[in-house]
Amino acid sequence: MSEKPDRILRIAVTLPVKEAYSYSVPDSLLERAEIGCRVLAPFRNRKVTGYIIGIEEQDKEGVKGIRDIIDVLDDTPLFNVKMVPFFQWMADYYLFPIGLLIRSALPGGINATSRKTARLSEEGLKAISLSRIPPEEKELLLWIKNNPGRRLPGQRDALARLTGKGWAIVEDRTVKGTAGPLKKICIRIMDGIDLEAVLSGDKGRGPGNEREFLELFRASGTLPLSEITSRFKNGLYLANKWIKAGVLERRTETFIRNPSGGIIATTPEPSILFDQQANVLRHITGCLDKGAFSVCLLNGVTGSGKTEVYYRAARHALNQGKQAIIMVPEIALAVYTEGIFSSRFGDRMAVFHSGLSDGERYDQWLRMAGGKADIVIGARSALFSPLPRLGLIIVDEEYDWSYKQEDAPRYQARDSAVVRGRMEDTLVILGAGTPSVRSFRNASSGRYRLLSMPERIEKRPLPEVEIVDMKGIRDCGKSEEIISPQLRSALKDTLASGGQAMLFLNRRGFSRVYLCRSCGESMKCPNCDVTLIYHIRENSLNCHYCGFHMTPPDKCPSCRRGAMYAFGFGTQRLELELQRLLPLARIARMDRDSTKRKGETFRILKDFNEGKTDILVGTQMITKGYDFPNVTLVGVVSADLSLGFPDFRSGERTFQLLSQAAGRAGRGKRKGRVIIQTFNPGNYAIISARDHDYESFYLKETELREQLEYPPFSYLACLRFQGNDRAATEAMADRIGREIIAITAGWPKRGKDIRVLGPVEAPMARLKGKYRRQILIKGKGTSILHYLLKEIDALSREILRKSGVSMIIDVDPYQML
Repeated sequence: MSEKPDRILRIAVTLPVKEAYSYSVPDSLLERAEIGCRVLAPFRNRKVTGYIIGIEEQDKEGVKGIRDIIDVLDDTPLFNVKMVPFFQWMADYYLFPIGLLIRSALPGGINATSRKTARLSEEGLKAISLSRIPPEEKELLLWIKNNPGRRLPGQRDALARLTGKGWAIVEDRTVKGTAGPLKKICIRIMDGIDLEAVLSGDKGRGPGNEREFLELFRASGTLPLSEITSRFKNGLYLANKWIKAGVLERRTETFIRNPSGGIIATTPEPSILFDQQANVLRHITGCLDKGAFSVCLLNGVTGSGKTEVYYRAARHALNQGKQAIIMVPEIALAVYTEGIFSSRFGDRMAVFHSGLSDGERYDQWLRMAGGKADIVIGARSALFSPLPRLGLIIVDEEYDWSYKQEDAPRYQARDSAVVRGRMEDTLVILGAGTPSVRSFRNASSGRYRLLSMPERIEKRPLPEVEIVDMKGIRDCGKSEEIISPQLRSALKDTLASGGQAMLFLNRRGFSRVYLCRSCGESMKCPNCDVTLIYHIRENSLNCHYCGFHMTPPDKCPSCRRGAMYAFGFGTQRLELELQRLLPLARIARMDRDSTKRKGETFRILKDFNEGKTDILVGTQMITKGYDFPNVTLVGVVSADLSLGFPDFRSGERTFQLLSQAAGRAGRGKRKGRVIIQTFNPGNYAIISARDHDYESFYLKETELREQLEYPPFSYLACLRFQGNDRAATEAMADRIGREIIAITAGWPKRGKDIRVLGPVEAPMARLKGKYRRQILIKGKGTSILHYLLKEIDALSREILRKSGVSMIIDVDPYQML
């Protein structure tokens, strides 16, 4: 009789290693080891967290030398088996370790971590009092004694000497994650107790508020002890009394944290759809009925009713027993969309984005993984929602740059959503009023199905757009004019008529430059190659990249003579200028600074929706997706900011920002008006936005990109080098550049499909104390580009080792700074 084969697990460990590793399973853990569960496993001389991504059977001979896992950390899987190929694709395409990728997808605080700690032996304790011990060793001995269980500092040589002498013992310590279930002590009626009999008997006629106390349990059954003590001053006494009497009992129960901020705007479901909505929905439901992968680009102008189409598509999917993910680009928009959908889907909906606490994200993730939620609304990270019956993915405002993550792993959520849809036979809807050039070209070529909604609901007109040339205003001697006479007059007219206004300025803070009147020197960040931004309320100069801040100096640090002056403007200064011009207006500001506190985004939007705010000032956070019917005026204070970006997509970004900002006006019964202030009134992106003409913009943009061989006519990757030493960083970038040229020179045919630009200094030459260089690589196809990137990745590990320089590979880069 043959021996039963052993079970072998494929584990993706949370370390910077590309491949998965094989581990065996002790008999005591066999029943709990499932795909999607976390494990604690030995790795070399330490313990690490990993994820089970595969299970196979091998005979006894094949498992020799394979180590056992130590423990299974989850009672139920955190993700389902369908997601494993998706994780593997992302790790391969974005050249990122799969274990670290899975860790980034899961809720923060859920993972256990392993760290090196040390304790002193008896000899080590005695050694502290020795007089001839080297100072470095004595300092480390004292640190270990006074910091039991803490992560060891980076004094490797001294630590090696202590362990060699037997004075210190190094240990691995596993620290649990900070996120977990929320448990509360509760009081409930004991099983078999007739509370009515208790209330009508002598026991229920106690003094004071005892009857009121017991009546509470008749209505609620179970109550947290914290709620009882907040309602009754003698709540703890009453609870203990009736527990001793055998009427109540104490239990610990798990609660789901409620991340909902409430409903900003109620949107009753319309009884009928407009023709363009019905036609689009007919095609979408047909795709859902087929149950096969397809991609639809829903190109609908702002105010055309895309949200209602999304809702009905999701409802159709749910009625089929499927599940849906709805992604939006901003957390603020997720809060707004959540309110719309929760009023219709109720408890079937989950919310998932980085604005939630670790505990809230943990609860929402377990609800999704456990099948207790059928629709998920969130920002970029909602892509990873562990829904087992996924049938629909909607990516709203699919063009938005926020879908590209700029920190590791550097993935594009829109493109990855299409891949997940293909792997799980899911319909993917990419929605936008101003589609990305790449997506529209995919639709034009037949790769995606183009669905159009060219009119606003009820055939409401698009807003009239007026361009104000700010050069003419500056020529009149008003060098610091923020609000043009045209916009100022329009604001007064809007408020007089009872309307609301939104002013868009994609620049935070009070002023952009803080400089000396005498020598012209500006205050710069000591860590980054950028000027410091003045924030008036905090009276602080801040770096928006590394977080450095300082109090503004009275005199110039360079010449010691001139007084410092704030030039330029941001949302803070715009808000103050409006308060000066319109002292009776109720003004609110919505940007990253004003929404730091949890719940502020919801409060600002709700107040504006309810008419408690007259003018809303903000960055791009306010430009997309919102439907405020009383907004009749939108002002774009500086349309040129995005045009100045060192990026081939600057024209596209400008057109999209202006079009989306303009789309907030005139969505109700009254016609809207838009005023765009610019120093470049003849720019094609600004003219196309004025005319609501996507087609002319697309033709001009694709013509330029095809000439320069930029996406969508090629594929891009950016290699970014950074180090503490400028010369070393430059030398390493140059060496990698030469290696790339040598590799492609050895490909007589395919090498012609690769173009290498650089190495050059990055547009932001220094960031967070690191000097930066970059190489841009263009490839005619994604396969040849990835083959080259994998060669470079392998080479760089050897070349850059011990150089003090690191290299980041950014596939499909969006941020060129």
